[in-house]
Amino acid sequence: MARPSMAAQRKEEILDALETCILQYGIQATSLENIAEAAGVKRTILRHYIGNRDDIICALSTRLRSRYSQQWQQLLCWLPSKNKTESIIDALFTVGSSERVNATIIGEAIFSEAKRLPPVKRDQEAIMDEFITIICEVLRDEYKHASDDKIELVAHGIYANYLLSESFLPLTLVDQVYKLKATSKLLCTTLT
Repeated sequence: MARPSMAAQRKEEILDALETCILQYGIQATSLENIAEAAGVKRTILRHYIGNRDDIICALSTRLRSRYSQQWQQLLCWLPSKNKTESIIDALFTVGSSERVNATIIGEAIFSEAKRLPPVKRDQEAIMDEFITIICEVLRDEYKHASDDKIELVAHGIYANYLLSESFLPLTLVDQVYKLKATSKLLCTTLT
């Protein structure tokens, strides 16, 4: 009987190791040697299961894109039937745990590679498109008389505020996060 493939497990271990290295060294200083050491494997294993450094970064980007989609689905299930807009903004603009701060640091590091790596850029565009689409749907549900153009502009404003608030998390700029939350809620009042 053949042994089950270790490919999926190894790939996850390698991506976990890249996340660890990003937090420890930053993405620019992370080498294949760092990733291999953090994963507890030889460098040749990295190449065998995923590829070179850029391939590993792209694989992590794809994994993050999938995680964001899963988080959206969980959040949408959690939303109440009334006041969805306020609830989703409250959920987006929270000051979280150290895990959330670490996820933000990793996400921003991957985002920084979008200019250089087309697959990362595509993932980032898909993440943005999903965010805007979901926010537009929530806004349309609550502000039925607002034009689609106006709803889309407000959704883009919320997205911009969200990105900025995420960059404040590692700096523990809590007041600024809450101001961006208030700004996003104020933006929504233009739809009434």
